[in-house]
Amino acid sequence: MCTLWDGHTQVRADAAVALAKLNQAYIAQFGEPMCITDGYRSYSQQVATKAAKGYLAAVPGSSNHGWGLAVDICAESYSGDRWDWLAANAPAYGWDNPDWARYGGSKYEPWHWEWTAGVQQMSAS
Repeated sequence: MCTLWDGHTQVRADAAVALAKLNQAYIAQFGEPMCITDGYRSYSQQVATKAAKGYLAAVPGSSNHGWGLAVDICAESYSGDRWDWLAANAPAYGWDNPDWARYGGSKYEPWHWEWTAGVQQMSAS
């Protein structure tokens, strides 16, 4: 796992490279880095997250956070201009808010973003 620019959030190394490139474009657009609230979670951290957040958290062992392939962004970025910019630009860097997490999806989570190449790789395994 690699630690992101905030000094504590971690994701898988290849996902971190792609996210760092997205963050540089985000800084150029908004003048500050992306705010990330969560990334990699160990199994025990996912158990605690599930206990604290209930249906908003995945069953331990099934979350892409556990593979270091997902991040959650701060509230100020999952609506308005920042959301619109991320939705339009993040896929070019390999990051996306998956269909299931979008408005009208099976579980609306606008804060949840995944590194698509890694998620596809895990799905193929």
